[in-house]
Amino acid sequence: MIKKLFLITCVVLSTAALPQYAQNISEFLATPSAQEPATEKQLAQTVAKTPARPVAHYAAGYRAATIQMDKSGHFSADFRINGRNVRGLIDTGATYVAFNMSAARTLGLRLGASDFDHQVSTANGNVKAAMVMLDRMEVGSISVENVEAFVLEDRALSSFLVGMSFMSKVQSYRVVKDKLEMIN
Repeated sequence: MIKKLFLITCVVLSTAALPQYAQNISEFLATPSAQEPATEKQLAQTVAKTPARPVAHYAAGYRAATIQMDKSGHFSADFRINGRNVRGLIDTGATYVAFNMSAARTLGLRLGASDFDHQVSTANGNVKAAMVMLDRMEVGSISVENVEAFVLEDRALSSFLVGMSFMSKVQSYRVVKDKLEMIN
């Protein structure tokens, strides 16, 4: 039973992670049969001793990104938006991705005065904004399509905020110690 469980565990692991588990598995399976069979607890301890290492994708087709917390306690990362690089600040308190007109021009978005037909509430008060659709946003190996975003005037926003219109499209995210881990 234990050997079958171990074999199933090996098959599920991504091929990138298999070499690090192979040595522990072979050592575990090589225990003399004269000894009592290993318990599931012993099996779990053997797997737990194997050092974890980040992988860009998982066997089931998932992709991951890990963002280190900066010295100010925020999570900032280099994003690729519509094929262009932008430094973004993760803000799960923001409903949408938001950036200013200067960033919009950098991304190749051309907006006129008539596009600013939304009223949004910011930390600096209510301002007019233009709703845009970003074809693709990427961070690490994660890629998300069709992300709603607001463009504000330069004076209303100085940074590129990555809000929930992006974050809600990833499969999951969590903070572990000082790292934000995302899986998609």
